Amino acid sequence: MPPAEVTVSHPIVDVVLDHYRPALGSQEVMYRNHVYRCLNYQRLLLGEIPDTAALAWAVHDLGIWTAETVDYLEPSAELATQWCDCLDIDDAPTVATLVRDHHRIRPVRDELAETFRRADRIDVSYGRIRGRLSATTVSRVVSELPYAGFHRFLATRIGSYALRHPRRPLPMLRW
Repeated sequence: MPPAEVTVSHPIVDVVLDHYRPALGSQEVMYRNHVYRCLNYQRLLLGEIPDTAALAWAVHDLGIWTAETVDYLEPSAELATQWCDCLDIDDAPTVATLVRDHHRIRPVRDELAETFRRADRIDVSYGRIRGRLSATTVSRVVSELPYAGFHRFLATRIGSYALRHPRRPLPMLRW
């Protein structure tokens, strides 16, 4: 993959994340960096990032904070739909699908949804599962947008949830 500038700002992502700054609190930078790392990985896999994907990135995990749950896909998809109206994005079903399906275990046929899913997987795996992106490319993105405790946060939240819900320890995973 040829070197590319790391995207650290996008008008849709910024307006949404700025709105949720109080809910994100001290984890705002951690989540913002995760969103932008994923957006960069998808851009490298797909090319241009459509507004539907930018909005989906902004809200894809927000339900963790707004609904205060690890079972956050539906609350996040609802936020996506609400923001479509505010931002004049006329494809709410696509945005909601990107959010709902970003933790699918199996590949999906739609290129936008599949690159979205893969981009999140690259970030959650510390770049170990990176497909056709090079380790150097992932390192360049991470150096510009550090993890800032993201994986520790996930492990703590998910571990705590799993202890309380042993029959469904990973509610965000989909087949």
